[in-house]
Amino acid sequence: MRRFLQILFFTIAFSSPLQSQRFEWLAGFDGFLDNREYYSIHVPQTMFGSRFRAEVGGSIDDIHRLRAGINYLYEFGTAIDAHKPNLTLYYEYHNHGIRLFAGVFPRMELLHFPLALLSDTLHYYRPNIEGLYTGYSWNWGQQNAFLDWTSRQTDTILERFMAGTSGKFFFRDFFLSNYFIMSHFAGAAINDPDHSLRDNIGYNVDAGVDLSGKTFLDSLCISGGILGSFDRIRAEGDGWRTPVGFLGQAIFLYKFAGVSATYYAGEGQTLLYGDPFYRLDRYGRLDLLILPFRSGPVKMKIDMGLHFAGGQVDYSQQLWLTFDLDGTVPR
Repeated sequence: MRRFLQILFFTIAFSSPLQSQRFEWLAGFDGFLDNREYYSIHVPQTMFGSRFRAEVGGSIDDIHRLRAGINYLYEFGTAIDAHKPNLTLYYEYHNHGIRLFAGVFPRMELLHFPLALLSDTLHYYRPNIEGLYTGYSWNWGQQNAFLDWTSRQTDTILERFMAGTSGKFFFRDFFLSNYFIMSHFAGAAINDPDHSLRDNIGYNVDAGVDLSGKTFLDSLCISGGILGSFDRIRAEGDGWRTPVGFLGQAIFLYKFAGVSATYYAGEGQTLLYGDPFYRLDRYGRLDLLILPFRSGPVKMKIDMGLHFAGGQVDYSQQLWLTFDLDGTVPR
């Protein structure tokens, strides 16, 4: 019986689908300069570096894909070994609108959360999701969910993970978006009296209109809705803190230039992975965008931001450059 099962396994694995197997590879570069003069929230800093990414693997019928690779961040002004190379290793399934990832895989093209919930510094310093992602798309919408396991409990290391879901539903020129994210921080196996288990949840639900391609502008999108959070430190015994407020956003793009505007009003949020400006009860942001390359293997964004917070104006300058080369070899 065991011999029969072995023969059956190899027959299935190396039968007709083998004819449509392809060897695939990818090499990429990400460069970033992010200068943040955030004096109103007391965390001014500059992040400047570049990342190299490489993957090799194969696919069957463009449905099943297996990839392995590495990515390495060199942050300018540091030693070459200041950041250890990170492993990329994942399985992907993509068929009939269903997309599934399992393993360690890039987050950039999968998660598009508002900065209030997920800061863009994750793209610089933690570009991979380690866990699971699943999504489903159809002709009038899409919804996805993910689990990112950030550390396993040991005697001295905390158990931490992040999970969330997001989606967008279209009704002609109108849309309804939803974003939900939960972060869980448990203790180490050896009890630390200075640490307490913490749960942190953020959400954003908004509605808007997207007239991209229907005016002389390339992109025209306006939306508004609710931003809220739930935060609890269990040892304190005070229950959940539940601030809520209004978040409005608009973006206008024409050819290689554009303007993006954001406004928040409400209670100060507690969002552990979000942009710290949303800890304030009032915040406005205006971004002047230059996009020399918007599609294809090379993408570049130059962003000059004005941040209206705490009764003053802060500034930021951001440059992001992505270059990708990939290829396939049919069998």
